[in-house]
Amino acid sequence: MTIERVIDGKIYEFPAGTPEATIRRFTLNKAGTPDSPATAPAAPVRPQAPRPNAMLPGAAGQALQGLSMGFADEAIARMRSMGGDQSYEDLVKAEREGLRKYAEENPRTAVASELGGALVPALFTGGAGAIPAVSKAVGPKLAGMLFGKAPSIPRMMGYGAGSGAVTAVGTSEKPPGELGGEAVKGATVGAVTTGTLGLLGKYVAMPAFNKIKQSLGFGDANKAADLAIVKALEKDGMTPDQALAKMQAMSRGEITLADLGENTAALLRNATAAPSPARRIGKSELVNREMERIPRVSEDLRTLMSGSKDFYTDVLDLIKKRKDEADPLYKAAYAGAPTFSPATAPDIARLRNLPTFKEAMKIGAKRMADNEIDITDPRNTLRGLHETKIALDDMIENAMREGSGGQAATLLNMKRRLLADMEKASPEYKIARQTFAGDSELLTAMKEGQQIYTMPELDMRKLIDRFKDSPSEYDAFRSGISQAMLEKLRVAGPTADPVKSILSRDAEQKLRRAFRDDAAFDEFKDRLMQEQRMLQTEKAGFRRTPLDTDLDQGAAGVGAAANLMAGRPFTAAGDALRAQFPNMIGMPPRVARQTTQKLLTPTDKVDTVIDSIMQSLKQQEELLLSSSRATNAGASLVGGLAASRDPKDQYPEDSMAPTRPPRVELSGMATPPAGPPPSPLGSMGQ
Repeated sequence: MTIERVIDGKIYEFPAGTPEATIRRFTLNKAGTPDSPATAPAAPVRPQAPRPNAMLPGAAGQALQGLSMGFADEAIARMRSMGGDQSYEDLVKAEREGLRKYAEENPRTAVASELGGALVPALFTGGAGAIPAVSKAVGPKLAGMLFGKAPSIPRMMGYGAGSGAVTAVGTSEKPPGELGGEAVKGATVGAVTTGTLGLLGKYVAMPAFNKIKQSLGFGDANKAADLAIVKALEKDGMTPDQALAKMQAMSRGEITLADLGENTAALLRNATAAPSPARRIGKSELVNREMERIPRVSEDLRTLMSGSKDFYTDVLDLIKKRKDEADPLYKAAYAGAPTFSPATAPDIARLRNLPTFKEAMKIGAKRMADNEIDITDPRNTLRGLHETKIALDDMIENAMREGSGGQAATLLNMKRRLLADMEKASPEYKIARQTFAGDSELLTAMKEGQQIYTMPELDMRKLIDRFKDSPSEYDAFRSGISQAMLEKLRVAGPTADPVKSILSRDAEQKLRRAFRDDAAFDEFKDRLMQEQRMLQTEKAGFRRTPLDTDLDQGAAGVGAAANLMAGRPFTAAGDALRAQFPNMIGMPPRVARQTTQKLLTPTDKVDTVIDSIMQSLKQQEELLLSSSRATNAGASLVGGLAASRDPKDQYPEDSMAPTRPPRVELSGMATPPAGPPPSPLGSMGQ
């Protein structure tokens, strides 16, 4: 609703909300008399005091306004009002008018000056975390939340909101009662603006910039590889130091960073996705490691299964080693052989009357004759009994091969009684036999061990009890067990799960009894589980599909050209897409090569990789901290600029015209003129 005033016989209309003081000044300037009705007595017109001028109306004032986040005009006016007779209200209007006029006349300089001034508080608030005194004053946790070590959109919005709220209050020209609402509006504008810019930067600008940089070959490939590995380790719940400790705690030295978790294995797959040196290097390393699995498990069995340091999984090596060690012992026992009699060897005296034992004695005598040893010499009796024992071994083996379990048990009992008397009479012979029981006995023990997966556990216990006094036979028995375990692994193939292949549910307890103790078996099982982890990496490292060959040789690209020339465009397009797909999802070649080499570095050389990663992390932390400060400062600056208000015209009466021309008063009454509305700039009745 407009405001009407009669001035000098004419009616003027003012916009709704025009201050009364403004209307009064306009009236005085226009008519030289108060705007009271014509019947009112004339009031004397007091001369107006001259308007004050702005103290800093130029670039300095604009810069100070930015520096103070919009409070410079109020601060200067307050200071000037304290030292003179001019009112604060008039002085603050003067300062604002000076800023407004300068901005109209010099827009670029004004903007640059205010922006330069605003940078100072923005940089201070954004980089305050770098000042030790500030961090110490607010506390480490609060400092981390406010300043942080990495750019954060919520933190940007917080800085934008804070700066926007302060700037909105500082640049507002509303009365104090409305400043709270102004602060809320400024905070909202600042937060929304900085949040939007942050989202665009994080998800649009920076990814595009990084993609272009990588495609052009810029950037530190070593650092990029290190940071990619750190990110994968974090997803697997490890720091680089924890990863190093975990690798060093494992007994399998072939373990690599790629074996530590699902995400490091996935990173290896990503690095080797496209035909490149990285793929060739990775595949060569993993294939070699895969082919060495059975030899590694064989070595584990050799070192962990037996209590003997000279244990061999190959029984022929075991026989040769044992025989070489026992030969001097047997010779010493034969040289000092005792005299046997029914009193010193009662069981042997009774065995001599048994038909089968007599047959064994005949075979033994023949073996001695073939070796040109005189059986009639009492000094060779021990040797003759030893040859009889060997004959019994052959007869036991034949009986077992033919399935005559009862006969084999009878022969075993004869052998046990024979050896008991022989070892009682000659302790030297006992020591020699423990070292090497004989080819046939060791082979028999080995064959029994090879039946471990079909052997009932009770039978295994009986065998172990039988071998308790013959370490050489026990080692041969365990050698057979180890051969059965390795055969399981060979049949399953290098890509099969070694734990499931060897430690089937019903066999684990029996296999545990074959090891020297529970600790040795647990260590062996742990190593198998590490092999299982390595196998998972080998499977995850490459796509085991028919495309493998194409990816390695680039055949899909050749196929695309051939199909195109043959008039098959759709097939050619499919081949071309298949050839390029790994390149689209993979890493840049330089980064991929570094990543692959680092991920597949074995434990004994991984120290250098971890050192490189830690150095890259330190550099990245410094870069992120600098970026965080710059981002916070930018958010503070943008939030303040977005929420700031430009000064309004402080003296609108100087240029204000009525909203429509005055109406001429006729016979003391104001009547509107006839016809269409006149132009707002015209004046009827003039």
